[in-house]
Amino acid sequence: MNEHNNAVIHQVQHLENNLGDPTQETSVINFARSVTIDEQQMFPREYLNHLHSLNYFDRFVPHSLGGSLSDFSELLMACRLVSRRDLNAAIASGQTMLGALPVWLCGSDAQKKRLSSHILQGHLGCLALTEKKHGSNLLASEVTATVDQDGYRLNGEKWLINNATQGHTMTLLVRKIEPNGRESLAVMLLDKAQLSDYESIEKISTHGIRCADISGIRFHNTLVAKDCLIETTEPGIFGVLKALQISRILCAGFSLGAFDTCLRVTYEFAQNRALYQKTVLSMPTVQQGLGRSFAKLLLAEMLATASIRAVSHASRSLSMYSAACKYWVPRQTELALDELKVILGARYYLREEHFHGIFQKMLRDNAVVSLFDGSSQVNLGLISAQTNAISAQLLATPNCHEQLNQWFNLDESKPFAALDQQQFAINNAGQDPILSSFLAYFGDSSHNHLPPSVMTQCLILKQHILSWCDDVQTLQQSEQNEPTSVVRFNKAKQYTTLLSAACCALFIIHNETHPLLGNADIATDLLSLALNDDDMWQPSKALLEALDDQNQQHKLFSLFPISLAK
Repeated sequence: MNEHNNAVIHQVQHLENNLGDPTQETSVINFARSVTIDEQQMFPREYLNHLHSLNYFDRFVPHSLGGSLSDFSELLMACRLVSRRDLNAAIASGQTMLGALPVWLCGSDAQKKRLSSHILQGHLGCLALTEKKHGSNLLASEVTATVDQDGYRLNGEKWLINNATQGHTMTLLVRKIEPNGRESLAVMLLDKAQLSDYESIEKISTHGIRCADISGIRFHNTLVAKDCLIETTEPGIFGVLKALQISRILCAGFSLGAFDTCLRVTYEFAQNRALYQKTVLSMPTVQQGLGRSFAKLLLAEMLATASIRAVSHASRSLSMYSAACKYWVPRQTELALDELKVILGARYYLREEHFHGIFQKMLRDNAVVSLFDGSSQVNLGLISAQTNAISAQLLATPNCHEQLNQWFNLDESKPFAALDQQQFAINNAGQDPILSSFLAYFGDSSHNHLPPSVMTQCLILKQHILSWCDDVQTLQQSEQNEPTSVVRFNKAKQYTTLLSAACCALFIIHNETHPLLGNADIATDLLSLALNDDDMWQPSKALLEALDDQNQQHKLFSLFPISLAK
C-alpha cells in the first residue's frame, strides 16, 4: 500500500471511529434518533453540526483552498460511512459538494475563496437546476438573469432543490439575457444572505429522506451583483454537466452506505432467528440471498471505485462512467434490498423494533438516489447517445491504459490535479479505456496466472463485449437506431453490466494477493454474478465465509480494511 493510499484509509478510519456506533444511542448519529426525526420530518441540523465539528465539510474543499480534498476516493468512502448511519445527513451535506463542484471547476479565484470560506464554516449549499415545468430538461430553463447597470435581475422559480431553504449559498443555472436580447445559459454563485426580493418555496413532503429540505426558491426582480456570474470560455451549461460527472459517481456512496446497513441488519437477524428448529441463516435460499447481496455490494463498490478513480486517471472519459455508475449502483442496491426484505420478513416493514426500524427507513431513503443528479432514464440516455462511437472504437483498436495498474490496484491511489474544466469533456469521443484495456489484456492467451475458473469467466465476458459491439453497430442500419428507442436503451443497460463486470475483472487481475479478490472461488462468484444474475446462481462456501468473517470482525462489508466503530 503506497503512502498516499495508506493516508486515505487512515483518514476514513478516523472518521468512522469519531462517528461512533450507530446502534448505540450514546452516538450523536444513531439509528434510534434517525428514525425518530424521520417520523417528525425534522431537518437534521444536529447531525450536520456534528459532522462540521468532525471537519467533515473540509472534505468538500480542495486542499489548495484550505480544505482536505485531494482524493475523491476518500470522499466517496467518507460519504458511505455517513450514509450507513443516516441518508438525510449524508445527502444534505453532499448537496453542498454538488453546489461547489461547478465553482471548483469554473469559478474565479475570488469565487472559489468566497465559497470555500462558507463551506469550511459548515454552511450548507445547493445546486439549483430543475424547474417544475421542465424537469431534467436543463436546456429549457426559464429562470432569467437580465443584465442591469448594477448587476443582474433574477426572475423565475427553481423547484425540487435540496437545501434551497436551509442552504446559505446557491449555485444557480439561469438564462442570461444581454441588453441586445441575446440569450445563453449561465451559472451564478449566490450568497442568500446578500439577497432580497425572493421567497422560499415551502418544504415538499417526500416518501423517503423525509428530513431533507426539498424545497425551492422564487425570484422577484432580485438584484444580484455582477461578480455572482461564473464566467467561462465555454457555454455555462458545460461546467454544470462536467460537475455532474463527478457528483453522479459520489452518489454511489449513498447507496453503498444504505446497502451495508441493510445487509448487516438482515444478516444479524438470519444468524439469531430460529425457525423450524434451525437458524434462518442455515437455510439454502437465505444463504443464496445473503451471498448474492454481499457479492452485489462488492461489485457496486468496484464500479464506484473504478469510476471515481477515473477522475485522476481518465477524466475525459467520465461522461460514460459517471452515467453508468449512477444507473447501475442504485439499481443493484434496490434489487438487493428487495431480496433482503424477503429474508427479513415482517421486520423489514416495521418502523420500530429490529434495529429501531432502520431497514424500512433505508429502503425508502435509498429509493431517491436513482432520481437526483439525473434520473435513471437520463443516464441511460447519456450512455445510449455514445454507444455507436464507443462500440466502433472497441472493435477497431483496443489498447491498454498506461496507468491501468495504478488505476485498479487497491493498494494504490492517486490524488487529482487541481480541478479545471479543461480536464473534463462533455462526451467520451468514442474512447472507453476500461473496456478497451480489458479487451487488449485478453487479446492473446498469455494469462496462465489466472485460475481456470476466473479465466473462463473473463473469456465469456470478452465475448459478451464483442457481441454487444456487433449488435450496436448492426443497429445503425435499423429503424430502431434512435438513441431513445427501447432497443438502444436496452443496449445502454447492457453496457452498464459489461462495464461493472470488466471493472471486477480488472480489479481481480491487479489484486492477486487480496484476501477476497485473490480467492479463486470468490473471484469466480463475482464475475459469474455480474454476467448472469439469475435464480440459479449460488454463492461458494468461500464467499459465505468471507461475509461471516467481516460481520464477526465488525468490518465494513468492503474490499477495503475499514473497522466499524464500537
